[in-house]
Amino acid sequence: MTKESEVEKWLDKLYLREFEDVQSQNLSGGTKRRLSVAISVIGGSKLILLDEPSSGMDLTSKYKLWDILKELKKERVIILTTHYMDEADYLGDRIAIMGEGKIRCCGSNL
Repeated sequence: MTKESEVEKWLDKLYLREFEDVQSQNLSGGTKRRLSVAISVIGGSKLILLDEPSSGMDLTSKYKLWDILKELKKERVIILTTHYMDEADYLGDRIAIMGEGKIRCCGSNL
């Protein structure tokens, strides 16, 4: 896949097509998050680090992003931080809870 075709794919997949000619500084917070996810997956990295990827998104965008991340994790390792337990439950195979900068527990959501 060419670089251009991969960019096109992620513009469509993350609903960014209407913003392709807009500078990132002029995007809303949720749209910036989607752009950040697109940037992180372009190039085929096998490890992706995401810091609160759905923060600032409306519910519809958040759930669409979750579905995309769930699909991506079949072929890549994704490490993400979140304050939302429902997001961790939906996306996480393993969840670590942190408190005061230290991991307090790690395992399944159960």
